[in-house]
Order: sequence, then C-alpha cells, then structure tokens
Amino acid sequence: MKKLFTLLLLAVSGYTAQAQVVDVSAAERYFELVDTLKSGKRLHDATWKQFLAMEGNQQYIENQNYKEAYLNTFRKTMEVVYLPQHDSILQVRLQDNQANYLTYSIHVYKAHEVELRQYLAQLKADKEEYVNTMYKTCYSMLPKRMHGISPDASIYLIALSNDAVAHNGNMVLNLWSEYKFNQVKPGAVGGHELHHLLNKQKQYEVAEKDKSLLLMLQMLMNEGVPDLIDKKYAVAPNMPGDMQWGTYLLDLGKQNLPRVEAAIKDIASGEKQYTSKEIRNQVIGMSGHVPGFYMADVIERNGLKKKLVSNLDNPFQIIYLYNKAARKDKLKPFVFSDEAIAYLKKVESETKILN
Repeated sequence: MKKLFTLLLLAVSGYTAQAQVVDVSAAERYFELVDTLKSGKRLHDATWKQFLAMEGNQQYIENQNYKEAYLNTFRKTMEVVYLPQHDSILQVRLQDNQANYLTYSIHVYKAHEVELRQYLAQLKADKEEYVNTMYKTCYSMLPKRMHGISPDASIYLIALSNDAVAHNGNMVLNLWSEYKFNQVKPGAVGGHELHHLLNKQKQYEVAEKDKSLLLMLQMLMNEGVPDLIDKKYAVAPNMPGDMQWGTYLLDLGKQNLPRVEAAIKDIASGEKQYTSKEIRNQVIGMSGHVPGFYMADVIERNGLKKKLVSNLDNPFQIIYLYNKAARKDKLKPFVFSDEAIAYLKKVESETKILN
C-alpha cells in the first residue's frame, strides 16, 4: 500500500510540474532594466510602464494596493541605487537602512545580482523540480484529502520586494526571499502560498452576531498553519537580518492573544459587535499571521501538529488545540478562559456546514 501511494504521488507530481506555468519573465526584465541603469541611462516612461504592466508585477501591485506615487518612488529609488552618477547619494542612504528601507531592499538585489541571476537561470532550466518541491513541502501541512493539484495556477517570479502572495488563484514570489528561503528550506515560500490555493475550506453559516468571530478563527487557521511551512525558518542564522522576523512574529503573537480572548467575550456578551475591519486591524494582525503563527507554533511544539492539520477545515480547532497545548507547555503561555471556550463550543454546535 505504501509503495502504491508513493507511485501515485510521483505520478501526480509529474503531472503537476508539466501543467504548472512558471513565469520568470518579470524577474528577467528587471535585470534588463538594471543593465540600462548601470550604463548610466535613465528609463523611458514607456519602458517603466510596460515593466509594471507585466502579469506578475501587475498581480503583485494589485494585491499590495500600490499607488502610482509609491511606484514612482520605487523607480526613483532604483535610479539612486543603480545609476553610477548617484553613488554618493546611495552611500549616504545606506548608512541608515531603517530610515531608507526601500533603498536598502533594492540595493540587496544589486549586492547579490550575480547569484540571483544564476539562481533564476537554474530555476528556469529545471521548473519541474522547482514545482514538485513546492508541492511536497506544501503537502506536509495539508491533510491527505487536500493533496490535490492546482494546474491552472501560474507561478510568477518578480523583483519588486522580498515577500510572496497568493492572488487571483496564482502565486507571486519575489526573487530575493525565494532565493534565501530556498537555501534553508527548499519550497518553503512557494509551499506556503500554494497551501492557500489547495486549502479547500468548508462554508459555515453562523448567527449574524458571530460572523466576525468566524472570520477571526478562519484567518488564524488559514495563516497559522501554513506559517509552519516557512515562518519558522525566518529565524535561521544565515537569513539576512531584515528577514529574521520569525521571532518578532512569535513575540507579537504572544502579546496579541489576550485581544482574541477579549473579542470572544465581547461577542459572547453582546457588549460589542466587531466589523471585519476591526477584526483585521484591532484584534489580529497581518491577515492572521498574528497571532496565528504563535498559536500554531505552541501546538506544534507540544505534539499536536497532526491534529491541527487533520482539522484544517474546522477553524474552531485552532483555539481548542492551542489551549490543550498551552496547558501542558513548560513555558506557561496564555490560556483561553473556560468562558471563552464554552462560547466557542456553543457557536460551533449551532453552526451549519453548507458544503
């Protein structure tokens, strides 16, 4: 049976690699623009607009809601970084990376240009292995019933930042973070974003007053679980300083948990109704990474990761399993009150599953 499953997995992986589109054209075009700037020539307006309009860039810009003013700033900052005549300005800015973070982040691409070009060429030459590794990493945090494929999803490699997003059924990965994370855990960043595409959530119907509660639980589960694919590697010693934010996320998540408790109690008592915006901006953070990653980390280190993964489509479970893990954790993390847990169980018992 085990051998049969392995053969089936290999067959699916092979089909996936052949069906998946991996588009590196926006990243390649970035370096073509770099060559122009390094020669001392500024970019024509039409050239810049055509670059931004490339599919991978456009999807990322839309996801991040970048405005024209920011994109103009990005262009001007590229010129400071790459035009030889602006080197004196560049050196001054690099003395304070925090105050000039955009300059620093673009300069990272300049400082590591040779290895990034080589990595891009290697990736382009072996897209099949690249995609298969992504799926294998993703499957480690999905229940077997969700071990499908997403052949219609395109994977875009771009060079506008250092993160990644799932958008419109596709994945957009920035070259620098993809390169650095793959040195630590191949397929980690892509595996996280692919998780969002393969995670088939159940549709729940709850009372009007509990809709914001359900949204919060879904966001915690939807980001907390795939964060175990990549975020824990953001503390690796060979990661760049500005990418070692795993510990920051954990610390922030630990601080935020009482807000989740308070929201549950507020909703239970009817004293306060939360809008979706308030849930996103006041109770949790970063679309659920905070405190979802912290909760998932506590669950994993106390041996309950398999149960978390197997219950991926039940958002109530992230609170239940976290509480069970926290009660036996030697570090004595925050524990949700019996009152909060009782209300969650009440809501869950009254919830209708629509699919």
